[in-house]
Amino acid sequence: MPSLSATGKLSLLGGVTFALGGLLGAVDALTTAGTTVLAGLGFAWALTVPLPRRMRRERLEFSWWIVEGVRRADHPVTVRVALRNPTDRTLTLGAPRLSLSPGLRHARWKGSRVEIPAKKQGIFDLEVRPGHAGRHVLHGAWLTLGGPLGLTWAPLYFPNPLVLEVGPRSATASFRRTTARPQPSSKVGRSTRREGEGAEIRELREHQPGDPFHRIAWKATARRGRLMVRETEDDAQTTRVIVLDAGPAMRGDLRGGSKLDYATELIAQACKLSAIAGDPLGLIAFDTRITAIVQPSSQPSHFQSLLSQSLEQRMLVDEDLTDVDDEQLEELIARYFREQEGLIIRTGVGGRERLAQVAAEATRRDPLMRIPVRAKDETARILRAFCRARAIPLPLRYDSSGATRLRGLEAAMRAATENAREPRTVIVLSDLDPFDDGDALRSAFSTGQGRGRRHRVTVVAPMGGDFVPTSDKRDASTIRDALLQDERLRVEGLRHGLSKVGVPLYFADKRNPFAHWLARASAPRIAQKRR
Repeated sequence: MPSLSATGKLSLLGGVTFALGGLLGAVDALTTAGTTVLAGLGFAWALTVPLPRRMRRERLEFSWWIVEGVRRADHPVTVRVALRNPTDRTLTLGAPRLSLSPGLRHARWKGSRVEIPAKKQGIFDLEVRPGHAGRHVLHGAWLTLGGPLGLTWAPLYFPNPLVLEVGPRSATASFRRTTARPQPSSKVGRSTRREGEGAEIRELREHQPGDPFHRIAWKATARRGRLMVRETEDDAQTTRVIVLDAGPAMRGDLRGGSKLDYATELIAQACKLSAIAGDPLGLIAFDTRITAIVQPSSQPSHFQSLLSQSLEQRMLVDEDLTDVDDEQLEELIARYFREQEGLIIRTGVGGRERLAQVAAEATRRDPLMRIPVRAKDETARILRAFCRARAIPLPLRYDSSGATRLRGLEAAMRAATENAREPRTVIVLSDLDPFDDGDALRSAFSTGQGRGRRHRVTVVAPMGGDFVPTSDKRDASTIRDALLQDERLRVEGLRHGLSKVGVPLYFADKRNPFAHWLARASAPRIAQKRR
């Protein structure tokens, strides 16, 4: 329905004031003036009502596209809008409002009102800001069309989904998603010798300022009469596997501040470092089961595919992972088409197939529809794939007991190290929620270390105030602090248990880059125990 503009609201206020003043003061002139203003305003409003239908009939054309440039999280993206005016009069358009997927917000409008001359095309720019990396969708745009004398506005909605693929902040170039699956590489990891803290002696040399005290070779010092220092070396394990926790506890903040967003940034940094050094990098993602496997490789195209796989973990839609039944799923998608396209599709028996048909037709060219989805039948597969293609998030199923999550973790650790012909550095990015049993976790991580514990396993747990939205309310802040304290105590208990099997656990905040955790993970076990 039409709404009043600022001028229209002032006219309404003035008309009501005149009419009431005339009635109270028995001044016929004021009453007549107020009545005339209100009547004119009502007439203008009535003339505005058919404008949306008229614009559809005369085919007011709307199109938009993303201007080439950087597409990274927290970086503004310019969207260019083109409107062709087929009418014989100049159209005045007001500020647009966008229908956006979660995690995307309208930053600002570059300009004021737009006037499009008759039979001409008008072009203007919008800015949107993605909060996190991954897929975003601009579902449509609301524009207001000026009515007679600028007293009213007529709402116009243009449903025209526009997909925006956004890379992490650490991406070296503008991100482009690839649906190709990484192929296993015949190249295995290699080990090089480096100076380090290992047990094998590289050389003896004289002490220099800054040398650690524990490196002093006391027997050699006694024999030679001067301080001597041991130089040791260690195997630099360059085959790395990241085990990513894609469970519900890693999510929550759609503005880009969740633990999963931080883990994605670390994976992007790992891809960059591995590409520069030519080191193989792999990825295992898990929830209650393994959700993605990328075998280690160092091929140039491999890192882009690996990063795409990590971003896909934001949009898990499989039936066994999500907490949405068939009825809720159908209602969700039916409401989407009702609000976006004005299509009323009944759900339930008979309407389910029609809904899937409309969803498949709307996304027939989207490559994400071809990615496998676990569902009980083809109709459910199409509906769930549609949610992923249109960036409609489905809540994940939460296992408070941790039993199914533990099976997923064990499977991920086994996949990260099994059949490996070389020692690997395995970095687990997880807050280990809801685990509180250190014995069960020790069993899972012992599996991942392999025979002889030749693989190095490190747990990096994103946690703390960086990943919890702040609140100005005193009660909310108190509850937030209590929850953070409970989380830290729980993970502290797990840290003590994991240390018994040689698996260090570190608390992470957003200031720590991947290079920091790689240095911790690659450090010799002697140094790890001292920490």
